[in-house]
Amino acid sequence: MKFMTFRKQALISAVLAIGVAAPALAQKSKDTLRMAIDAPIQGLSYYLDPQSESAFQIETIYDNLIVFNEKTLKFEPLLAKSWKQVDANTLEFQLRDDVKWHDGEKFDADDVVHTLNWVIDPKVQLRFKGNWEFIEKVEKTGPYTVRVISKTPTPYALTRMAYLTSMEAEHAHGKAEDKVAYSAAKPVGTSMYKVVEIDRNKGIFLERNKDFNHGGPAKTATNIGKLHMLFMPDAGTRTAQFLVRGLDMLRAPSLSNAEDLAKTPGVEIAMGQGTSLAYMAIDAKGRTGNKPLTDVRVRRALMMAVNRDDIHAFLTNGRNIPSPKAMCWDFQAGCAYTKPLYPFDPAGAKKLLAEAGYRDGFDLEITTFQRDPPNSIAQIAANQLRAIGVRTSVQGYPTNTYAKRQADGKIQMMVATATGGANPDVQGTIEFIFAVPPSRDYSGDAELNALAAKTLTIMDPEERKALGRQIFDRATEMAYFTPLGPSPGLYVHSSEVSVDAGAYNAYGVNPQGIRWK
Repeated sequence: MKFMTFRKQALISAVLAIGVAAPALAQKSKDTLRMAIDAPIQGLSYYLDPQSESAFQIETIYDNLIVFNEKTLKFEPLLAKSWKQVDANTLEFQLRDDVKWHDGEKFDADDVVHTLNWVIDPKVQLRFKGNWEFIEKVEKTGPYTVRVISKTPTPYALTRMAYLTSMEAEHAHGKAEDKVAYSAAKPVGTSMYKVVEIDRNKGIFLERNKDFNHGGPAKTATNIGKLHMLFMPDAGTRTAQFLVRGLDMLRAPSLSNAEDLAKTPGVEIAMGQGTSLAYMAIDAKGRTGNKPLTDVRVRRALMMAVNRDDIHAFLTNGRNIPSPKAMCWDFQAGCAYTKPLYPFDPAGAKKLLAEAGYRDGFDLEITTFQRDPPNSIAQIAANQLRAIGVRTSVQGYPTNTYAKRQADGKIQMMVATATGGANPDVQGTIEFIFAVPPSRDYSGDAELNALAAKTLTIMDPEERKALGRQIFDRATEMAYFTPLGPSPGLYVHSSEVSVDAGAYNAYGVNPQGIRWK
């Protein structure tokens, strides 16, 4: 209760501090939706500045060759009107011949060849360049026909083309020597919004592209005429501006924060499943020197001590959001499992600890992030582990510090949230958790790692699913990793706006999912 009171007082103080200068009314009358950008951006490019917000921004401005319909769970045309799998290594795309870039130039095969050759160029440094490592080469076979040839059979190639592989204009992006400067000026795309202005002080101004008519059911143009994305790195400022109607939509830092805001008239909450999940990972390999963790009985005890229902309640407060039953979601290609997760059983957990020789418990450091919800989830888990005699401490770190501790082998147990690959395929999870380099390997299970690598090259869906079943069942049985609950997309917004949260991208909302009511 003291925490709740302090937070509300802080919000009121922030409102009073800036309320005089803030607009008093929402902007539907001006057909302008105002959103906050949490983190500084280098430009409108996920390639150069990969973060959750830039994942949303590029979808407003750029298009991919194809799009995944997250309602029907099927791929649909976008810049490509059709495609076919020529052989296990070759995808052929027949492109639309009626699409124009925002500056009026025609889109064609040269743009696709330029974009993909640029992302795979060894000289081009991209943070997540591995997303496109499967591409061996790109061939233009006609003015509107392109072949993408993989190094090996790649079952997730279509998914990768549908997520985060936005097409750049060869005549504009290709001629720009400084790609960062180009993306921070006035880049051109083909999608539903075009850039009017990018100003580091005033924000990003976009207006609807009236020529956007190729989206189809999966990317239908929104009815909002203008977007204004304001740079607001300070959480208190974002919250205060939202409360005084300086913003129409806000990504909420936590459910309790969102529910506080929703008590204000004209404010609503949007929550959706998406692909993200909360999880727990244990140093079974013994990299940290914490010997008890190398015993599967101890790891099972830790998982049995954590009440996933409590975590689900914390994350959703009774909303109809499912929890994952393995380290993947049922709708993701390649996800399969038969082993149930360990039940909440503190008495059974104590018994396992005693059998392993740790009747009096042991010391355990839980690594998490400074931000919520991971930090709060870690605190919940820590309290429940203390109930079975495990002496836990929780350390929250910024992302860069966490990455260094991971590489140095200093993480005993991790409680975090992950995007689940932010797409409808297990590839992202497999590569993030299982098919990992030694610097990130905490299971020490060579068989598991080999299965994970193999599943990334199996084209037959049923064979791939069978391998996935072995991977996710083994992860559960050996208590290397376990999901703790969903990590839903969470937003507060003006009641004048409809927000369809739960998109599979890293931001959790697609631009077409935000509309005036």
